[in-house]
Amino acid sequence: MLEQLLNIIAPDQCLICGTEGACVCQKCSENTLLLKKPACAMCNQLNTTGKTCPGCYAKSRLSGASVAYRYDGTAKDLIYAMKYQNHRGAMRYLADRLPDPKYHAGAVVSFVPSDGRSRRQRGFDQAEQLARHYAKASGMEYVALLVRVRHTKQVGQSRSNRLKNIKGNFICHRSVIGKTVILVDDVITTGATVGECAKVLKLAGAKRVWAVAVAKG
Repeated sequence: MLEQLLNIIAPDQCLICGTEGACVCQKCSENTLLLKKPACAMCNQLNTTGKTCPGCYAKSRLSGASVAYRYDGTAKDLIYAMKYQNHRGAMRYLADRLPDPKYHAGAVVSFVPSDGRSRRQRGFDQAEQLARHYAKASGMEYVALLVRVRHTKQVGQSRSNRLKNIKGNFICHRSVIGKTVILVDDVITTGATVGECAKVLKLAGAKRVWAVAVAKG
């Protein structure tokens, strides 16, 4: 209700051209947001479905990923506005454009928890907010499944270091036996984090883990 009132009093403006109505207008969206082609989330090998290739699946247990945009240009600016400026319009805009993984039957929506320091600094977890909005809009159940028990810096690290650093960072504190889990995150970089989360969820009994993200680098 409060957000609806704020939209009337101070409607969003396009971050590119300043037009009122949305934080990115239709014209700027078509011209500046770069769609991400389906690919393996781990090795970026292009395919038609977003499924994880067999070799990467054996290491990560992530079934696949649906990603809206390439992490560049306007998509990068929107994610920055959401994460570091608490831009609610950007969050809603990105959440509304998260792709449909077509695994709705019996699926639950969860998220990749950010590290504790980032959450304390921002006062919120952007992936959690995206997941809640996404679940509500799609009519799926939202469940907070993962807890981050270790906090290792991933930004700026090589792929090999990311894979080493992320091990043991998460635990699953709810039963997911036989469930398909749709795991929401803002950005997938190397796939190390979503891959580790998928391993933890599979060990907890998940039938399938599919990532959904705003962008991939």
